[in-house]
Amino acid sequence: MLLLLAAHAAFALDAHGYELLGTSGNPHSFARVGTAHAGRAGSWDSLLGFDYAQNPLAETFPWGREAVMPSLGTIYAGGGYSFGGLRVDGALPIHAMGEDQTGSFVAPGDARLGVLVPAFGEAGLRPAMGVQTNLWLPTGDETHHVGGLGPRASAALVFEKEVANFGLVAMLGAEIGVPETDRNLVAGIGPMLGLGARYHLNDAASAALELTSQSDVGGQTWPVEATLSGRYRLPQGAWASVGGAAGLTEGVGAASFRAIVSVGWTYTKPEPPPALPPVDPNLDSDGDHIPDVTDRCDDMAETYDGFADEDGCPEFDGDADGVPFERDECPRDAIHPEQDPRYSDGCPKVAEFAGDRIVITQAIFFAEGRAELMPSATPVLEAVLGVMNEHPEIAYFLVEGHTNQNGGDAFNLRLSDARAFAVMSWLGERGIPGTRLLSKGFGETRPLVEADDPSAEAVNRRVEFRVVAVEELPRDARRLEIPGDVLGR
Repeated sequence: MLLLLAAHAAFALDAHGYELLGTSGNPHSFARVGTAHAGRAGSWDSLLGFDYAQNPLAETFPWGREAVMPSLGTIYAGGGYSFGGLRVDGALPIHAMGEDQTGSFVAPGDARLGVLVPAFGEAGLRPAMGVQTNLWLPTGDETHHVGGLGPRASAALVFEKEVANFGLVAMLGAEIGVPETDRNLVAGIGPMLGLGARYHLNDAASAALELTSQSDVGGQTWPVEATLSGRYRLPQGAWASVGGAAGLTEGVGAASFRAIVSVGWTYTKPEPPPALPPVDPNLDSDGDHIPDVTDRCDDMAETYDGFADEDGCPEFDGDADGVPFERDECPRDAIHPEQDPRYSDGCPKVAEFAGDRIVITQAIFFAEGRAELMPSATPVLEAVLGVMNEHPEIAYFLVEGHTNQNGGDAFNLRLSDARAFAVMSWLGERGIPGTRLLSKGFGETRPLVEADDPSAEAVNRRVEFRVVAVEELPRDARRLEIPGDVLGR
């Protein structure tokens, strides 16, 4: 009924002519006709632009046409948001550089709110189709011909089709508003028409040609503009568009020339991950009798060894001492920190052969300031003795003596030398051939930790057993001699 009532009425004249229906920053969208696709839910766009039009409004007299509005420069802001299968958008123009018969002016334009409802998508030869509805609010200045007397509304069908790198669009609709007769123009139902073709180089860049006819003038004139534009969008979302337009016919809003530039930002919500197929609760991929739904390692079978057998993951080192199960003879007892897991059999030991040395996990104690072995040293030395007997292939063992920084340098060197000799003597007395044993003191010259470390006094005072090759034998190493004054005799 409203359409019929307006059929013989007229509109306020909005000479702007540039309706921003394409608020999407997607290079596959059209700037003036828009698109039939609502976009992914949760995505949004924002933009800021400027267009400059020459002679967007002229009047025909018997002696020819005269410009009513020689020029119009407009700043516009817009944006859109997609949700629930719909897209809502809007645009607000500010005519910052207007010129008419009264002089220069600055005035707002009519704000637009729109809703795009996709009807169906592309399938085979069928194009996608959407319904674009718009509402213009009377925020503009009708006295300067850049706004209506009241609200306006429109509805249009938008058809869109992709063919290889080309895109085609068509729009057909109508607009109605508050009736008015102005400058001898009488308008009825105003058509909204649009055709466009686009070529996209890739997902970031495109160029488009569009033909549009605005609806504000009804059937008295048919203002048609041709617009050529290009758009480029960065992967992060920022985009820019430039273009130019020219009026192909005379009419309100069809400028003789129009320049357009806009920049914006597009956020495209990532695609949700594909739904996982239903899981068979009885599926056991690795055959370890633990279903995949509870198996933390469904691609590796559980090793049933009494260590976390319920998690479905094979254990390689039950006591976490660095010695794997296949050679760990004590899988429930971790080795001492001093033992080297590369050479250990996995059992905690007082002494153990480790490649180029015998490591000991307990200290060898001496009388204070002397080379006399304390009784507590016996278990450690007996363990070392056992290791040496297990490795008769080792030609030479060097017993090294080390001290901390307590005492003078010369005394510490003699003391470390005497203590190393005392240990070597103990081993020799218990069956290790003297030809396999050497000893040498290093005093405080080879600390394991710095002197200011809280553990320095205990850690740096030590005896070490090192395997040496014949070419590495120290020339000053001792055999079976020891200074009597150090022994306290």
